[in-house]
Amino acid sequence: MTKTFVSDLTSGQPVDGIFLVREKAIATTRDGRPYLNVNLIDRTGKVGAKLWEKRDDPGCVQRIYASFQKNDFVRAVGRADLYKETMQLILDDIIKADTSTVDISDFLPSADIDPEKVARELKKTADTVIDPYIKKLLDAFFKDKKFMERFKRAPAAKKLHQAYLGGLIEHTALLVNMAVAVADFYPHVNRDLLIAGAFLHDIGKVEELEYNRVFDYTDRGRFMGHLVIGARMVSEKIDSVGNFPKETGDLILHLILSHHGELQYGSPVVPVIPEAVMLHHLDHMDATVWGFLGETERSSEVEGNWSKFSNVYQRYIFTGDRFFGHQDEGSSRSRKGTPGKQTGSLSLFDDEEEDE
Repeated sequence: MTKTFVSDLTSGQPVDGIFLVREKAIATTRDGRPYLNVNLIDRTGKVGAKLWEKRDDPGCVQRIYASFQKNDFVRAVGRADLYKETMQLILDDIIKADTSTVDISDFLPSADIDPEKVARELKKTADTVIDPYIKKLLDAFFKDKKFMERFKRAPAAKKLHQAYLGGLIEHTALLVNMAVAVADFYPHVNRDLLIAGAFLHDIGKVEELEYNRVFDYTDRGRFMGHLVIGARMVSEKIDSVGNFPKETGDLILHLILSHHGELQYGSPVVPVIPEAVMLHHLDHMDATVWGFLGETERSSEVEGNWSKFSNVYQRYIFTGDRFFGHQDEGSSRSRKGTPGKQTGSLSLFDDEEEDE
């Protein structure tokens, strides 16, 4: 079956395709008739869908509602309809799909980068570390095949920045490269420590986030958060190295635990060494720049040179051509999408909180 993508729907189009259920509920019409209200998504967008109670099949809405759950894949059969300038699906049926027939790449956005290549480049940088214990610590993570597979696949966040498969290793590589460059301007900074912090600061996200069907938080992620999870992961690897200097280990753990910069932003401690200050600002810069690009994409249908008001950043963001430095033909605005990822996916999971 050829996949029908949300972004390609046109009014009146027959639909028979696989989607992922983001939300579901039973509602009632003004005359008291029940109907099923579902939000469906794929990697290109999301669409509301409705299935009305059939007069010749009373109870069908309740029965169909109970037949699938949130985050299930379903086969939706019906037609697309434009209602008040918003595309929706009017369903004849919706059936839980066989997951063996689903191509997950149709539902989760992926980075345009090659994670394997990025991992090799990270390893080359790690090999330049001089401190023998920090070098052994980083090597322990590179040799952990289970960790590396998850590290290459995980998103960097649920929504705000690099929220796509491969986003975490992309974000990490950017910070490592920036750390290497910035360290040259500060000869008294411990370069090895800064590189280790850049590589390890977000590794807890491989366990904090769920990224098999949707981008969401795991139970463990909500209980502890990626700073604590990451610190525990690093502590375990430090123990496996043997004779790891306690002071060096404490400094690396401090980098991880303080990289959000302030207590109110989730760091249990604030930066107290120059390397931690540098790591915090590099991480915040990368996350914020990507966050601005994401807010711009979510405002792609807004007329003029400004985004919708951003609740995250508490401001409007300028999106005009001068900012982007190029212009689409026949348009007063630039709408090329966000670099590094498949376009049209940043607002799929925007119903909850976000951190860096």
